[in-house]
Amino acid sequence: MVMEKRRDFLRFFAYSLEIIILYILCGTPQLMPEIFGSKPCLLLPVALTIAVFESETVAMSFGFVCGVLTDIGFTGKIGFYTVVLTLLCFAIGYCARNFFVTNLLNASIIGIVSITLLILIHFWLNVTLQDIPDAGVHFVKHYISRILYTGAFFVPLYFLGRLICSTMKNE
Repeated sequence: MVMEKRRDFLRFFAYSLEIIILYILCGTPQLMPEIFGSKPCLLLPVALTIAVFESETVAMSFGFVCGVLTDIGFTGKIGFYTVVLTLLCFAIGYCARNFFVTNLLNASIIGIVSITLLILIHFWLNVTLQDIPDAGVHFVKHYISRILYTGAFFVPLYFLGRLICSTMKNE
């Protein structure tokens, strides 16, 4: 019982450390290069990979934390990513435990599609519905590259999450 709690604590500590490091990496100016005018949002793939490996409650908790930090870091106000990432991570955690096998292919499909939809919905809510002029140009210059740049980090973060989960999970 004590060993299980210790492994859980270490696993959650490792996830938290990963989130903090990636948040600092993304938020520090000129530390992470911009590609075609945008930086990746690394907390999205982190939350989604945690959701693939953990239970729905743990996934939801880390989804909430990543959502709050993403909202603070990218939008300056808490809202969209907090709510959507919390609910999405809960759903992915539930489905991963009950309906599909967790492997790289399944996780990549879920992760890349989720990242794409999250960023597209964010664009729709914050640019299109706000009647910002030249929304199409803004989408091409900033949002397409953000989708590709963020999605490129999913596979390495999947392997990191799998390493954390497999070495510290009490099975």
